[in-house]
Amino acid sequence: MISTVPRAVEHGATAVGVLTLLVFGFAQGREIQQYSLDLLVVSVQVAFLDALSSMAVFTCFVAVTGLLLVREVWSSRDAIEPVTDGPRLTAIVPVYRDHDVLETSVESLRESAYDPLEIVVVAEPNDTPTLDRARELASAHDRVECLVNGSPGSKAGAINDAVRETDAEYIAVFDADESITPAFLPRAMGALRGDVDVFQGRRIPRPSGVIETIAYCERVVFHASYKLVELSGFANCRSSSTVLTREAFDRVGGYDDMLTEDLDFAHDCYREGLTVRQARQCTNTMEAPHTLRDLWGQRKRWRVGQIEVLHATALELLNGDIDRRGLVSIGRMCSSLFGCLFTLALTSKLLLLLVLGVESAFLVLATLLVATIGGVAWRDASDGRIDGLHWSVVLAPLLYPAFGVLTLKSLLEYGLSWDGTWYHVDKTGS
Repeated sequence: MISTVPRAVEHGATAVGVLTLLVFGFAQGREIQQYSLDLLVVSVQVAFLDALSSMAVFTCFVAVTGLLLVREVWSSRDAIEPVTDGPRLTAIVPVYRDHDVLETSVESLRESAYDPLEIVVVAEPNDTPTLDRARELASAHDRVECLVNGSPGSKAGAINDAVRETDAEYIAVFDADESITPAFLPRAMGALRGDVDVFQGRRIPRPSGVIETIAYCERVVFHASYKLVELSGFANCRSSSTVLTREAFDRVGGYDDMLTEDLDFAHDCYREGLTVRQARQCTNTMEAPHTLRDLWGQRKRWRVGQIEVLHATALELLNGDIDRRGLVSIGRMCSSLFGCLFTLALTSKLLLLLVLGVESAFLVLATLLVATIGGVAWRDASDGRIDGLHWSVVLAPLLYPAFGVLTLKSLLEYGLSWDGTWYHVDKTGS
């Protein structure tokens, strides 16, 4: 009973919160905004609904960020001089219940054009199927090593443990279901041999079906939203498709044991002043969630983790341990969370315009969004990373209100019922 009451309160509060934001957006959208323009011989007064101006601003945001993302994805990779040989590089693949997909990352890493490369699979001691599979791959291939996580229970612990076990000066981190292009590590090492501390590529879900295409579109939308934030100097660096120097790893103290250790790591790197090279034209693929339940569960885990990182960072601020970069870091997380909540209020404003017959407000926004996704997908298809998209790409505009509901649900879950566990996605689709 103790566990069900907070859960019931959470569900009820989510419904009330969503309704409140929709009503607020509808009421605000009906307000009339008036502006006067005094010319030489005449004064012109313009009046329009708040809903119209809000949608115009948001549409411009989607257009600008989408254009910046497409431009980056299509930018030449030749700007990064590849390095195919040099100091030893250790590629770490932390795994948990990944025995069916582990071979994807290991085999693609074995085809890498960089040498010398050491591949270390870090398995949990209680995950017998994955541990057995990792040992099979290690016995079959000279460059592959199986390591049992000495700090079991988290991905962060697995990565940190593997770094302690290697003396390589360069470290790469990948997920078990990632398919890594042969040129990825050479380009990453080319960047690191310059003046870069961390190299971050782009990782996309493979859009093999209807749900998988929605997951792909969701990643495009999020990557686009990052573009304006990156103008402030903040760059996301995660625990997948990431290559860094040992010095950078040591400066931030490795990965912290959190639900989203990668997001926490990104903010640690920013606060430490590390140079991060974001290279979305260098793309790897990963297994996408195969059901709506898995898609929702995975994204909610990520969002709850973001709130956990914000909470921890805010506590540092209260203790006086935050400088200017720390304030920007907190602002980045707050803008992401509240920006998603804003989309719920924006949804009701859009519905108001549709009721009033202003269909162009939706059509222009939807066209720009689908065009952005199409531009990115065209590049990915040209590179052979994906085979194409399914019809569910037309559902992409629904992602915005879904972000709002997801964020509100995650905020309430973190405060009321989250017990520290996390959702594990079935990567096999079986």
